[in-house]
Amino acid sequence: MSTTPQTSSPANARTLLLPYTLGLIIAMAIVQIVIAATGGEVTVLAGILTAVVALGIAAWLWRNLRVLRRVRFGVVIAHAIAFVTVTTSFNLHAIVRLMAANALDTSAADIIHAALGGSWFGVTIVMSACWGLGLLIHLVGAVLGRGWED
Repeated sequence: MSTTPQTSSPANARTLLLPYTLGLIIAMAIVQIVIAATGGEVTVLAGILTAVVALGIAAWLWRNLRVLRRVRFGVVIAHAIAFVTVTTSFNLHAIVRLMAANALDTSAADIIHAALGGSWFGVTIVMSACWGLGLLIHLVGAVLGRGWED
């Protein structure tokens, strides 16, 4: 037991990150519903809505950064939550589309094009890979203690 006074009290990770996570889940569900309702293709509207979600993430981080830094690896956890929520929402939507195409006895070439071609390629493969690389760099930096986490 340490007798040294604590300079700042630790933050409650649950009360900080649970509303953030639930808000992201709801926001991305809305984005996916809009995509489905507007023909099932990723359009400029879907990009704009996803950008609004990204701005919301940035605003939340800016507003809660001081408290988030009192959670061990808090910033990197928030980054991981955002990555998982956004990319999973697009990947699950793509899987549902592929399963629906398969159930309709669509040709294999059309199913492959639906998965890897057109508007879904960027949000499933490219976004996951690029953002995943950024998250990996953030995680490694946090573990090595490069000043990104306190």
